[in-house]
Amino acid sequence: MVDPPSGSINHWLAVWELNSFYARQPEQGEGQRMWAETAMYALARAEAAGLDAIIANASRFHLRACLIDNLGPTRSPLLNPDALAMDILAALPLQLEDAAEWATNWQQRAHVEILTLRQCKNLLAPAQAIRSHLPTRPTARALDQWLALREQLP
Repeated sequence: MVDPPSGSINHWLAVWELNSFYARQPEQGEGQRMWAETAMYALARAEAAGLDAIIANASRFHLRACLIDNLGPTRSPLLNPDALAMDILAALPLQLEDAAEWATNWQQRAHVEILTLRQCKNLLAPAQAIRSHLPTRPTARALDQWLALREQLP
């Protein structure tokens, strides 16, 4: 299954939507993993065709968190809560200190800064779902700091 990176974003997003829908269905059992892998492939193709990386990551992280809840955590990259937490932290477009400073007066910020804060909030949403699967480690502590700030983000 090798396709050129170009192509219609909408085509690949349609493939993503269908496959991620089935991947989220608990009655699919272990088949959820197959649907999810196909969905992740389609999302990567949409990204290669021009889909914004923040939007793609938010979708990707939500699906992975759902799978961890449905199938339980494992060491595989798709179902590993530690890997997901690290990926979420790496995808955030701001440092925690900057986000905390901007959050105090976000209503007076420039539109692009408010959008960046909102992107942080959206990327952090799946972290709430997997937090109970994370042992206390530096990654979990960093995530806890972000989750405490998340409520203050627009």
